[in-house]
Formats: sequence, C-alpha cells, structure tokens
Amino acid sequence: MSQSQADDGRPEDNSIEKNTVSQASHVLFGCMMKESLTPLNLEVESEYEVGKGPPKLDVLIIRRTGARWSKAQLEFLPDGIRQSNCKHVILELKYTESINKTAIFQTIGYLGSYLRLKQFKPEKVCAFIVSSKTPQKKVLKQIGFEQTDIKGVYHSKDCLLSNIQLISLNDLSDAPYNLWIKLFSSKINQRLSVLKRILAFDLKKFNIGLVSILIKILKFWNMIGEISMQRIQKDILYESDGISDELAAWFLSMFKPEDRLRGLKPEDRLSI
Repeated sequence: MSQSQADDGRPEDNSIEKNTVSQASHVLFGCMMKESLTPLNLEVESEYEVGKGPPKLDVLIIRRTGARWSKAQLEFLPDGIRQSNCKHVILELKYTESINKTAIFQTIGYLGSYLRLKQFKPEKVCAFIVSSKTPQKKVLKQIGFEQTDIKGVYHSKDCLLSNIQLISLNDLSDAPYNLWIKLFSSKINQRLSVLKRILAFDLKKFNIGLVSILIKILKFWNMIGEISMQRIQKDILYESDGISDELAAWFLSMFKPEDRLRGLKPEDRLSI
C-alpha cells in the first residue's frame, strides 16, 4: 500500500471508475445536507441550473432567509460555513480530486455564474471548496491559501478570492457540528471515529431520512471497498463503549443481509 493510499483510504482499484465514485459521493453529500438542513428552514438545492436547461452547476446551494444562523441550524453547520454571514452558500465537494489551481478557477466560475444570474452583490454569496483529501502545503502556497484561526479552514488574502474558502475535512475539529460532513473525509480511521460518535447519539431522535442517508453512506463505503461492513460491525458496533447492544441490533436491522455479508469469506459469514 502506498503512503497516499494509507492517508486517503482510497483503494488502488482500476475496476472502479473514478467518475462513478465521484458522482455517487456528490449525490450522497447533497442528500445528507438536504436531510439535515431542510427541516431547519434552510433551502438546499443541488445541480443548480444556470439557464433554461443544460448546463447545470454540480454544486450545492444553501440559502438562509433569516438574518443569522439559528441555534438549531448551527448544530449541523460545519466550521467555515457556521462563521459565514452570507445568506447564499455554494458548496463544491472534491471527493476523489485533489485541490489545485484548476479547482480554484472552477469555483470562481461557479461563484461568478451564480452572482450574475441572481444579480446579487458579492457580499451576499460565498463559496466553499470541501476537500476530502488533505491539501498539500506546496499547493496551498501556489494558490495563495493559508490557514485561518479555525482548524481545517483556509482562505486567501487576494481580493478576487475573498468570497472563497477551503474546508479540509481531514483537519476539521471533532466538534459535534462537524461530524456529519466528516463522514466524507478521506482518512478511514477518522471516518470510523466519526461514525462511532454519531452512533453514540440517540439516532432515533434524528429524522428517518437522515438515518437512511447514513445507511447509504456506509453501503457506499462497502461497495467501493473503502470500509467493509465486517469492519464496521467489529470495530464500531460490537467493540465500542457507548453503543448498546440494543442500538447495534436496531442499526443492523436496517441493512439487507446481502449488504452485511458482502465481501466476507464463507467461514466468516457463519459468525454474523
């Protein structure tokens, strides 16, 4: 295993199309944000149309109607976004891609298109590049981004980039409001730690739509070979403090048997 693979937890498997993985991650990311934020009086829209028909912007738009974020909204909004005063927030997830100049230019284009179509002043809209992978220091220097006083959040002093920030999911703190978005970080151990903390909550208090998306995210990990259901059951559900047997059984009941058994050797299936 290469060092980059150990860091990112991404299998070096040519049989899995990179674009397919990227598209699936974008869909799950958008659904997770919608299910968590829409019930809190925030508008969340994906694949924003730039005109009548194609093309569409492959980004997520969060719109706030109130003067500031509410207490309930702040419980789900991650660092970077929660400190923003913008009423319109553009999110662009980079799951399989690394941060580079092209990514910055692309986000500038998204931001400019949205401002033009809505005829908004720049201060009303801000954009966040959400990076699954840890940005390289030399790349950050090349694009002129530096760490803010918030862990995992970067910005530029260039006036043309003042409305764009970078969120490195691997580097965000483990504050409760960062947990859900960190499910898309590249480091496997970090994702498992985040999952453990989420499951330690009373999941039955979350809306069923959000829990359903969590299930789909775990199936996605299993499907693309990043984290198997066997490892989730062993490391998280059966060997973790704070997760009761009742909760583990309830959570596993939401998976089809074939999902729980996928990837297991015949002799291992007998113990599940």
